[in-house]
Amino acid sequence: MEAIPPPQPEAWEAEPFASLAPDAAITGSDRSWVGSRFHADYDNGFVIRPDNPRETPFSLKIRNQNMFRYDAFAGSEPSWTDSAGNVLPINNSSYFGIPRGRLIFSGDCLLPKLSYLLNIDYNSVTDQPIGFRAYWLSYRFSEAFELSVGQSKVPGSREWLESAFAPLQSADRTMATTFFRPSLSQGVWITGEPVDDLHYHAMVANGFNTLNLQPESLNSRFAWSGSTWWEPWGDFGTGYSDLQNHRVAAIRLGGSYTYALGSGSQSASDAVENSPVRLSDGTILTTPGAIAPGVTLTSYDISLAAVDLAWKYRGLGLSSEIYFQDLLRLQGTGPLPIASTSAFGGFIKGGYFVVPQETEIYARSSYVTGAYGSGYELGGGFHHFFLPGKDNLFFTLDAAWLDNSPAGQNRTGFVAGQTGLLIRAQIVAAY
Repeated sequence: MEAIPPPQPEAWEAEPFASLAPDAAITGSDRSWVGSRFHADYDNGFVIRPDNPRETPFSLKIRNQNMFRYDAFAGSEPSWTDSAGNVLPINNSSYFGIPRGRLIFSGDCLLPKLSYLLNIDYNSVTDQPIGFRAYWLSYRFSEAFELSVGQSKVPGSREWLESAFAPLQSADRTMATTFFRPSLSQGVWITGEPVDDLHYHAMVANGFNTLNLQPESLNSRFAWSGSTWWEPWGDFGTGYSDLQNHRVAAIRLGGSYTYALGSGSQSASDAVENSPVRLSDGTILTTPGAIAPGVTLTSYDISLAAVDLAWKYRGLGLSSEIYFQDLLRLQGTGPLPIASTSAFGGFIKGGYFVVPQETEIYARSSYVTGAYGSGYELGGGFHHFFLPGKDNLFFTLDAAWLDNSPAGQNRTGFVAGQTGLLIRAQIVAAY
């Protein structure tokens, strides 16, 4: 789907098709279906395009993305104690699962510059195995300005904006990104490239982490989020691995900021891709007694800033993102000893293709620290791409040592409080 451009459906361009008479024979080598107004083809997905977009302004692209994973965790501690004093078990695990599967419909409709997307998610790791992940309508006024409405990612982190189906030099997003990032929400956003190689993505959304909440569960204030990035040496490409094998170095420098007002208890949802807001020891912020005995947090604001830098050259890919989070204006059912708390963290990772555009080995580390505790991950592994230079089909084997993981999210394999070895092996296929 999901340079980056921001996660938008592809802009559909009219393509010339050979003119065939209605009774012309179609051989096995012909990829186009002959109709009065449309042609079918394959372009990284099954595509139906009009002969004349102005006369028939509709196109359709159907894609499927699959992630099949084996997940195993062996803990070194039987339990952990959260900031509320609850003793929680740390369970070993060994299972096959589908953390993410997507059926995606996108294209143009009604007007030549109006596009749409519908992303249906299926998985085996949440209590909602089938649901709508994203959907939007977008109108492109120019390369510098595209306006969208619907449901999409709150753009508070670069690694979060990268598709989970891209080569991330991990089996999933890092522990630090999982801890800090926002989720998906309904709202209005703008994207564009106002000058060459400078991109932006800004959004006003219902909240930081509000997917699948009913209107009565939303507060009356919005989340404001924006991200910008610069690729001064040319197209950086998707993911952090240099699958493109850049012959000239490519660099990406970016920053993101999100302010979410009065998030309340909205972060506890198990909806698709939600990542609960937590204290730096992993305690969900709205856990009774998390900040003061007998008191449950009812209102808080989130300020999240992130700075990122990534570089690719001749099969070598290096990247880092640093996060600064403040939880402000804390209010609860009783007196609280603090009015705010902060956390800091980030990741650094790198990989190199030992077989150009086919096999990459990589390593990474991520870290989270704050007033309530600290945790880190050290990991590494390899990707093997079955189609050289393409990320449509690849295998990943990843191992990570976790120490007091503060992050927990149903897609990633991270569970708050974990200390131990996490192994993930997966196949990713997109077509």
